[in-house]
Amino acid sequence: MKGSFGPLTLVLTLAAAMPAAGQTPVPQLPNRPPAGQTPPAQPPPGAPGAAGAAQATPPPPPAVPASRKFTSDAGVIINVIKPEKTADFEAVMLKVREALAKSDNPKRKQMALTWRVFKGLESGPGGNFVYIFWFDPPVKDEDYQITTILGEAFPDQLQDLWAKFTQSFVSGQTMLNLQQVVNMSPNAPATTTVPK
Repeated sequence: MKGSFGPLTLVLTLAAAMPAAGQTPVPQLPNRPPAGQTPPAQPPPGAPGAAGAAQATPPPPPAVPASRKFTSDAGVIINVIKPEKTADFEAVMLKVREALAKSDNPKRKQMALTWRVFKGLESGPGGNFVYIFWFDPPVKDEDYQITTILGEAFPDQLQDLWAKFTQSFVSGQTMLNLQQVVNMSPNAPATTTVPK
Protein backbone atom coordinates (compact mmCIF):
# COMPACT_ATOMS: atom_id res chain seq x y z
CA MET A 1 0.00 0.00 0.00
CA LYS A 2 2.97 2.32 0.38
CA GLY A 3 2.94 5.15 -2.12
CA SER A 4 -0.70 4.45 -3.04
CA PHE A 5 -3.13 7.23 -2.31
CA GLY A 6 -6.22 5.42 -3.66
CA PRO A 7 -7.29 4.28 -0.17
CA LEU A 8 -6.71 7.79 1.18
CA THR A 9 -9.07 9.27 -1.39
CA LEU A 10 -11.74 6.78 -0.35
CA VAL A 11 -11.16 7.42 3.34
CA LEU A 12 -11.38 11.20 2.87
CA THR A 13 -14.67 10.79 1.02
CA LEU A 14 -16.08 8.47 3.66
CA ALA A 15 -14.92 10.72 6.50
CA ALA A 16 -17.11 13.58 5.35
CA ALA A 17 -20.18 11.32 5.26
CA MET A 18 -19.44 9.18 8.32
CA PRO A 19 -22.11 9.46 11.04
CA ALA A 20 -21.11 10.74 14.46
CA ALA A 21 -22.33 7.48 16.01
CA GLY A 22 -19.35 5.65 14.52
CA GLN A 23 -16.85 8.00 16.08
CA THR A 24 -14.89 7.73 19.27
CA PRO A 25 -14.85 10.90 21.36
CA VAL A 26 -11.51 12.64 21.51
CA PRO A 27 -10.13 11.34 24.79
CA GLN A 28 -9.81 13.81 27.63
CA LEU A 29 -6.93 14.13 30.02
CA PRO A 30 -7.35 12.36 33.34
CA ASN A 31 -8.66 14.59 36.13
CA ARG A 32 -5.15 14.89 37.57
CA PRO A 33 -3.29 17.77 35.89
CA PRO A 34 0.51 17.71 35.62
CA ALA A 35 2.32 19.00 38.70
CA GLY A 36 1.91 22.74 39.19
CA GLN A 37 -0.89 23.10 36.67
CA THR A 38 -4.64 23.27 37.00
CA PRO A 39 -7.11 21.97 34.42
CA PRO A 40 -9.10 24.46 32.36
CA ALA A 41 -12.21 25.51 34.28
CA GLN A 42 -14.44 26.35 31.36
CA PRO A 43 -17.23 24.28 29.86
CA PRO A 44 -17.09 23.36 26.19
CA PRO A 45 -18.41 26.00 23.75
CA GLY A 46 -22.18 25.86 23.47
CA ALA A 47 -22.63 24.17 26.85
CA PRO A 48 -25.03 25.71 29.34
CA GLY A 49 -23.23 28.40 31.29
CA ALA A 50 -20.47 28.80 28.69
CA ALA A 51 -20.84 32.58 28.91
CA GLY A 52 -20.38 32.53 32.67
CA ALA A 53 -17.52 30.04 32.69
CA ALA A 54 -16.04 31.53 35.85
CA GLN A 55 -19.13 30.53 37.89
CA ALA A 56 -19.94 27.27 36.09
CA THR A 57 -18.63 23.87 37.08
CA PRO A 58 -17.32 22.00 34.03
CA PRO A 59 -19.00 18.70 33.19
CA PRO A 60 -16.96 15.59 33.93
CA PRO A 61 -14.77 14.61 30.98
CA PRO A 62 -15.69 11.53 28.96
CA ALA A 63 -13.76 8.39 29.75
CA VAL A 64 -10.50 7.88 27.90
CA PRO A 65 -10.93 5.11 25.32
CA ALA A 66 -9.13 1.91 26.26
CA SER A 67 -6.47 2.40 23.62
CA ARG A 68 -5.44 3.51 20.19
CA LYS A 69 -3.84 0.17 19.30
CA PHE A 70 -3.82 -1.32 15.82
CA THR A 71 -3.99 -5.04 15.16
CA SER A 72 -3.88 -5.02 11.34
CA ASP A 73 -1.36 -4.39 8.58
CA ALA A 74 -2.55 -0.82 7.98
CA GLY A 75 -4.73 1.67 9.77
CA VAL A 76 -6.14 5.18 9.79
CA ILE A 77 -7.48 7.65 12.29
CA ILE A 78 -9.85 10.24 10.82
CA ASN A 79 -9.97 13.69 12.42
CA VAL A 80 -12.46 16.41 11.44
CA ILE A 81 -10.98 19.78 12.39
CA LYS A 82 -12.51 23.26 12.63
CA PRO A 83 -11.20 25.57 9.88
CA GLU A 84 -10.03 28.20 12.37
CA LYS A 85 -8.12 25.55 14.37
CA THR A 86 -6.06 23.88 11.65
CA ALA A 87 -2.88 25.76 12.67
CA ASP A 88 -3.31 24.63 16.31
CA PHE A 89 -3.93 21.03 15.27
CA GLU A 90 -0.86 21.00 13.01
CA ALA A 91 1.29 22.62 15.72
CA VAL A 92 0.37 19.85 18.15
CA MET A 93 1.13 17.21 15.54
CA LEU A 94 4.59 18.75 15.10
CA LYS A 95 5.08 18.37 18.87
CA VAL A 96 4.04 14.70 18.55
CA ARG A 97 6.66 14.32 15.82
CA GLU A 98 9.25 15.93 18.08
CA ALA A 99 8.22 13.66 20.98
CA LEU A 100 8.63 10.54 18.85
CA ALA A 101 12.02 11.73 17.56
CA LYS A 102 13.44 12.47 21.01
CA SER A 103 12.13 9.28 22.63
CA ASP A 104 14.57 6.62 23.83
CA ASN A 105 11.85 3.98 23.32
CA PRO A 106 12.59 1.95 20.13
CA LYS A 107 8.84 1.39 19.62
CA ARG A 108 8.29 5.16 19.46
CA LYS A 109 11.06 5.44 16.85
CA GLN A 110 9.37 2.66 14.87
CA MET A 111 6.00 4.46 15.09
CA ALA A 112 7.51 7.59 13.56
CA LEU A 113 8.80 5.69 10.53
CA THR A 114 5.35 4.75 9.23
CA TRP A 115 2.98 7.42 10.65
CA ARG A 116 1.93 10.09 8.18
CA VAL A 117 -0.52 12.96 8.66
CA PHE A 118 -2.49 14.02 5.57
CA LYS A 119 -4.84 16.97 5.18
CA GLY A 120 -7.70 16.97 2.70
CA LEU A 121 -7.20 19.93 0.39
CA GLU A 122 -10.92 20.32 -0.12
CA SER A 123 -12.91 21.45 2.89
CA GLY A 124 -16.06 19.58 3.83
CA PRO A 125 -19.42 20.66 5.23
CA GLY A 126 -19.15 23.80 7.36
CA GLY A 127 -15.70 24.50 5.93
CA ASN A 128 -14.21 21.79 8.20
CA PHE A 129 -11.04 19.96 7.20
CA VAL A 130 -10.34 16.24 7.33
CA TYR A 131 -6.95 15.09 8.57
CA ILE A 132 -5.92 11.46 8.23
CA PHE A 133 -3.35 9.73 10.40
CA TRP A 134 -2.08 7.04 8.04
CA PHE A 135 -0.20 4.05 9.50
CA ASP A 136 1.35 1.71 6.92
CA PRO A 137 2.18 -0.47 8.70
CA PRO A 138 1.35 0.46 12.28
CA VAL A 139 3.40 -0.86 15.16
CA LYS A 140 0.96 -3.56 16.20
CA ASP A 141 -0.40 -3.55 19.73
CA GLU A 142 1.44 -0.33 20.60
CA ASP A 143 -0.68 2.53 21.92
CA TYR A 144 -0.88 5.62 19.70
CA GLN A 145 -2.64 7.78 22.32
CA ILE A 146 -1.53 11.37 21.85
CA THR A 147 -1.67 12.07 25.60
CA THR A 148 0.79 9.28 26.33
CA ILE A 149 3.23 10.31 23.61
CA LEU A 150 3.15 14.01 24.53
CA GLY A 151 3.24 13.27 28.26
CA GLU A 152 6.44 11.24 27.93
CA ALA A 153 8.31 14.06 26.18
CA PHE A 154 6.61 17.23 27.43
CA PRO A 155 4.99 16.62 30.83
CA ASP A 156 5.07 20.33 31.71
CA GLN A 157 3.35 21.32 28.45
CA LEU A 158 0.86 18.45 28.30
CA GLN A 159 -2.17 20.32 29.65
CA ASP A 160 -1.78 23.22 27.19
CA LEU A 161 -1.00 20.97 24.21
CA TRP A 162 -3.94 18.71 24.99
CA ALA A 163 -6.34 21.64 25.33
CA LYS A 164 -5.19 23.00 21.97
CA PHE A 165 -5.57 19.56 20.39
CA THR A 166 -9.04 18.76 21.71
CA GLN A 167 -10.44 22.24 21.02
CA SER A 168 -9.61 21.88 17.34
CA PHE A 169 -12.04 18.99 16.79
CA VAL A 170 -15.53 19.27 15.33
CA SER A 171 -16.29 15.79 16.67
CA GLY A 172 -14.43 12.69 17.82
CA GLN A 173 -11.95 10.54 15.98
CA THR A 174 -12.72 7.51 13.83
CA MET A 175 -10.15 4.72 14.01
CA LEU A 176 -10.05 1.94 11.43
CA ASN A 177 -7.91 -1.18 11.18
CA LEU A 178 -7.52 -1.94 7.47
CA GLN A 179 -7.16 -5.23 5.60
CA GLN A 180 -5.90 -5.22 2.02
CA VAL A 181 -8.17 -7.28 -0.21
CA VAL A 182 -6.87 -6.29 -3.66
CA ASN A 183 -3.54 -4.79 -4.72
CA MET A 184 -3.83 -3.08 -8.11
CA SER A 185 -0.09 -3.18 -8.80
CA PRO A 186 0.81 -5.28 -11.86
CA ASN A 187 3.63 -6.77 -9.75
CA ALA A 188 1.26 -8.03 -7.03
CA PRO A 189 -0.14 -11.58 -6.98
CA ALA A 190 -3.21 -11.96 -9.21
CA THR A 191 -5.39 -13.35 -6.44
CA THR A 192 -5.90 -12.40 -2.84
CA THR A 193 -7.69 -13.94 0.09
CA VAL A 194 -11.04 -12.22 0.27
CA PRO A 195 -12.85 -12.50 3.60
CA LYS A 196 -16.13 -14.46 3.48
